[in-house]
Amino acid sequence: MNIKEKFKQFVGISFWDSVYKMFTFRDFFIAAFPACLLRKVARVREMQQRKIEQLRTQEKCRVAFFLQTPSVWKYDTLYRKLGESDNFEPIVVISPYNVHINYDKQECFRVMKQTEDFARERGYNYVSAYDWKNLKWRNIKKIYKPDIVFFTKPYKDTLRAYHIYNFLDALTLYVPYSMNNSKMFHNNYGLPFQSLLWKLLLETDYHKHYAEMYEKCGGENVEVVGALVMEKLMQADYKPEDVWKPLVKKKKRIIWAPHHTVDYLFNSSNFLIYCEDMLRLAEEYKDEVQFAFKPHPVLKFKLINIWGLDKTEAYYNRWASMENGQIEQGDYIDLFKTSDAMIHDSISFMTEYLFAQKPVLFQIRNEKLRDEFNVFGQLCLEQHYHAHSIEETEQFIREVVIAGKDPKKEEREQFYKQYLYPKDGVMPSEKIFDILKTAIGK
Repeated sequence: MNIKEKFKQFVGISFWDSVYKMFTFRDFFIAAFPACLLRKVARVREMQQRKIEQLRTQEKCRVAFFLQTPSVWKYDTLYRKLGESDNFEPIVVISPYNVHINYDKQECFRVMKQTEDFARERGYNYVSAYDWKNLKWRNIKKIYKPDIVFFTKPYKDTLRAYHIYNFLDALTLYVPYSMNNSKMFHNNYGLPFQSLLWKLLLETDYHKHYAEMYEKCGGENVEVVGALVMEKLMQADYKPEDVWKPLVKKKKRIIWAPHHTVDYLFNSSNFLIYCEDMLRLAEEYKDEVQFAFKPHPVLKFKLINIWGLDKTEAYYNRWASMENGQIEQGDYIDLFKTSDAMIHDSISFMTEYLFAQKPVLFQIRNEKLRDEFNVFGQLCLEQHYHAHSIEETEQFIREVVIAGKDPKKEEREQFYKQYLYPKDGVMPSEKIFDILKTAIGK
């Protein structure tokens, strides 16, 4: 084993891959010489302005949404709004996911197929970046020629052909795939990706402040539009599909959503600690509770590296085969809306489930974790019940969910009104739509 392999083993495969997917040699060079990035941003802004002038004389704008997995798809309401307009022609591009040092090619293609099924079921106009017939990657820029590009991830965990560097002459936009609660400010705002965007579309003034501090271009491309991620949960008339397994007897519905950080040097995930205990609780409370296992999409990749494929598949199948259990690996808005509570240790769900305005428990691995959250994340964490053990988790199930004793209910509702729901009542998709129309004069 060489030195590099020993280092990877020490810090954890996931840590090493995270560095790889976020940084290239050029990124390290830019970090050392930020003036280089600012000069590049200035040139990109000129290209973006030329694109705007072109679109003002163009009848229709071609809009590409690059999608890697269903769980990071946040653009449904915007996609449909653009599709209803005479000025825009949207298409979803299914691009490869987790393409980095240790990716499993078979699992990558399986996820692409799953994502295609998701797009087909939603009725989207879509194309796969992979030509399954001729077994080669498609040149989307050459074939589709998008004028406007929305990304679902900021990282280099896809092929370069589907990353921002190949679309610098288009109007590029990004809505974070999750609301940022951590102090990972560089990842969330300080990568070249964020500065090169035409528009970085953020959720609150808190997030705008962080972007102004850490984005290399000083936040000059930031627009606060609200949480597009959770727009459907903010719509009072939204009617969700019941995605839960049909049962003869109605039971309380709990989502268990473990995070993927199982093999970092420092991690937040309790999965390897509680994976068997959560199955045990699901069995013990089968007469009163229905469980949905909602793992982070990256968790399966991590477990394959740790457990192997057979053991990982067997564990997932145990949830799927339970009478009162199921697995959810795709879009989760309807899952949230039709649930009664959530148990998790996910950084993004720490905010997102608060839009459901239902009881939520955070499984805290250690108290040092609190220091990893930014000010907004700390506020969100205060709206949760907390558990430091499987016994405290069971207490939440028994007393809060089943018995209905929810002393934090009023506090959560007040937090939702003050920090999450748009004060002007205008939904995020409408704000983004107006940004595009205003720019191109339509």
